[in-house]
Amino acid sequence: MTQTARFTDSSCYHAALATLLNATEPDTDPFFVLGNNAATAARLTADGELTFSDPLEPLTSAFTRHGYRLTHHPVRTGADWRQALDTLRSGRAVAIAADAYHLEHYWVGFRTSHALHVVVLEDFDAATATVRLVDPGEAVFHDGRIPVARLTPAMCEGDAGQAWMEILPLDTGQTDAGALPDLARQLSGDGIGDGDGDGDGGPWLSGTALIRQLQRHLDTYLAVVGSRPRGSAGGTQQDWGPGPRLLLGLWWYHHTLRWLAGHLRNRTTDQVPGTGHVPGTAGVPGAEDAPAETVEQASRDLLVVRNLMMRLGAMDEHDERFARFRAQLHPRLETTLRNLESAAAALTAPAKEQQ
Repeated sequence: MTQTARFTDSSCYHAALATLLNATEPDTDPFFVLGNNAATAARLTADGELTFSDPLEPLTSAFTRHGYRLTHHPVRTGADWRQALDTLRSGRAVAIAADAYHLEHYWVGFRTSHALHVVVLEDFDAATATVRLVDPGEAVFHDGRIPVARLTPAMCEGDAGQAWMEILPLDTGQTDAGALPDLARQLSGDGIGDGDGDGDGGPWLSGTALIRQLQRHLDTYLAVVGSRPRGSAGGTQQDWGPGPRLLLGLWWYHHTLRWLAGHLRNRTTDQVPGTGHVPGTAGVPGAEDAPAETVEQASRDLLVVRNLMMRLGAMDEHDERFARFRAQLHPRLETTLRNLESAAAALTAPAKEQQ
């Protein structure tokens, strides 16, 4: 394959999967597929602890709704890695979730952090035993050839949750891309009953339920974040405790909302099923405008909340800045809540009007 990656993004999952989708189905709009999702992937455990699922769970569901199968293959042995290489040899592109500690091009994590980083591989060359590696992440955009042997440690050493992924059309060839009210329920719902949970521990929290949980127990979550080890000192990503996982979960949901805003802006009715666009949404007032803007604003405020929590967690409470930083949290959470509620109401209104 010779095409150049069209996507850069600060979320390596979204950037890599968008690039992979473009390599697999060049006529499909990745924003429309990956952005057709508003799930927090957050839930409360039986003990009341806030926990987050892997972001691949809601993204996999988004692909399914658009007629694609995003298949996740854990890499636990050398044989598992060879299956990914066999797929590359067949001429198909794959994405890999690799241990950043061993990725030489990824200088922000190389030899410092055992966190997963997702990139795309394509165009295997048997003669040189090299592969094209595309990393469309904003931090270290990279597009070049690399010896396959250099990737083996990142995929086979240790257990950071490494995996490879491929995108295939569903056998049925049918799509069920979902309706605007479904996205509205993911954004805003009472309590914890309106998420799209996978059945393991109950449904996911809606966006508003997540924000209310943070509001009610803010001091508790600040303490959790404050007791966290640094990612580079906390072993692999799978070993990280509740503090890092909370910050990572909020980071993921920020990106979910960003891509949802892009989805709403790009939502059209002039495409046929199977091309990544949803038919049957003509006449939806404001579906491409106001809800997108309020969702975008919510994503920005949530990022500020996440970053403030991270800074407060590392700051002495007697620091003169602590009170000023702490005072910013509740107003930001409140505006996030109001914008999620506003967007959900706007997305639900068309369905009510057509009844």
